[in-house]
Amino acid sequence: MDDVETELACDDGVSALASDATRTGDAVHTISAGKDPSHDSVPALQSYQIKPALEDKFKENPVKEIIRNTVTSKLAGRYYDSDNAKKWTISIANDVNTRVRELKMKRYKHIVQVTIGELKGAGVKCGVRCLWDSETDGYTSDTFMNETIFCVVVVFAVYLY
Repeated sequence: MDDVETELACDDGVSALASDATRTGDAVHTISAGKDPSHDSVPALQSYQIKPALEDKFKENPVKEIIRNTVTSKLAGRYYDSDNAKKWTISIANDVNTRVRELKMKRYKHIVQVTIGELKGAGVKCGVRCLWDSETDGYTSDTFMNETIFCVVVVFAVYLY
C-alpha cells in the first residue's frame, strides 16, 4: 500500500496526511497502514477541565473556622460603637479574605461580605443575587452575637471556568 502525501486541512487545527498520519502542533505521528486507528495510536489533544476535581471543590468547614476565629478575636468583649463599626467591618473582611486566600483554592474567586449591627431587637433583611452554578460554586457563613453586637460574615466561592 502506497503512502499518500496529500495533506488534508481540518478546521480544528488537526490535519492529516491522507488517512495514515495525524498532526498535532508541529509533530506528525504516523499510523501504520495495516492497522485500523485505535485510541492507543492517535495522540490525545489538549483538553480543558470544566468542573473541579473532588479534592479541589470548595470546602465549607475550613472557611467557617476562619470566619469564626477571626470574628471572635475582633469582636469578643466589645460593645457596639457606630464610629468603630466600619473599621471592624473592613478589618474582619480583610483578615478573612487573606486567610481564605491562603487555602489556595484552585480556580476559585471568593467574595467576603461582612455585616455588623447593633443588637436592639430590630430585624434585618438582606438579599444577594448572582449567576450561580450549584455544582461548582459554594458559600458558607457564620454569625457572631454578644450583648450589643451582631455580625454576619458570608464567604462566596465562585469557580472560574
